[in-house]
Amino acid sequence: MDKAGIESAIKAAVSACANDSGWANLAEIGAQLRKNGVNYGKLSKFFHDYQHLVETKVDEEISPPVVYAKIIIT
Repeated sequence: MDKAGIESAIKAAVSACANDSGWANLAEIGAQLRKNGVNYGKLSKFFHDYQHLVETKVDEEISPPVVYAKIIIT
């Protein structure tokens, strides 16, 4: 899959999993990406290459901490 296809898959996965604020649980996003044929290692490292597209945050008030992602609106 080319970069444009991966970016499209990321947008679709985040949108499918997002709450009303636009944030989606990284684990749920990963399941959607795999379902759509996107192969990656560790998702947080994978998203490092797409910082122009995805913002992440960690909720450390939950144990274990949960990572969320949101599409950056430009």
